[in-house]
Amino acid sequence: MGAVTTSAPPGPATSAGRPRAAVRLLDLLLAALAHVAVVAAWALAVIPTMGLLSIPRRMLINSEWAFDTGRLLPPWVVAFGAVAIVAAHAFFTWAMRRVGGGTAAYGPSVLAVFGTLAGVAWGAYNWQPPVQVGRLVGPASGQWTPWGPLAWAAYYARLVLPAVAAAIFAGLLLFSRQSPLRFWAAAWRRSRRARTHTPRRARRTVSD
Repeated sequence: MGAVTTSAPPGPATSAGRPRAAVRLLDLLLAALAHVAVVAAWALAVIPTMGLLSIPRRMLINSEWAFDTGRLLPPWVVAFGAVAIVAAHAFFTWAMRRVGGGTAAYGPSVLAVFGTLAGVAWGAYNWQPPVQVGRLVGPASGQWTPWGPLAWAAYYARLVLPAVAAAIFAGLLLFSRQSPLRFWAAAWRRSRRARTHTPRRARRTVSD
């Protein structure tokens, strides 16, 4: 009487490999979206703040006052930015815990500084230029006085503020424990080291 052969059930790599890979890809996409959300939320809060700062700046360099933020967002948008920051940080923590298996690998602080940098740079770029550099033009034609230290500081703030924000961001990106760059660079090095020390026979078994 011949032996009856039955087909073995599919192994875990066949039955669960694709779903597990799909879940992993979804987690990474959610994490990437959370990164963008944090940066956008902070930029949304900072841009109208820069618009609000443009009002006293224009007073110092142009001798005029008007509650007008020009091409920048109005100040009341800051409230929406604050709500967006809270929501984005909560979403970021949830998404990063999914990627880290329950523990977030790093927080959103460096991304928040990057969003602040984007908002400061955009706001300073859209600040209105002075009527005349170095001269505080009066209400009557031909009347002017030279700028004082505050006026010159307000004039160069469009360069100084983005530079300071960029320096802070670069320092945190390179040295902070919450830096995404440091985390992913370390993960890449660990992955490469593991592949280097894996025996050829084990690699062949895994690949088969």
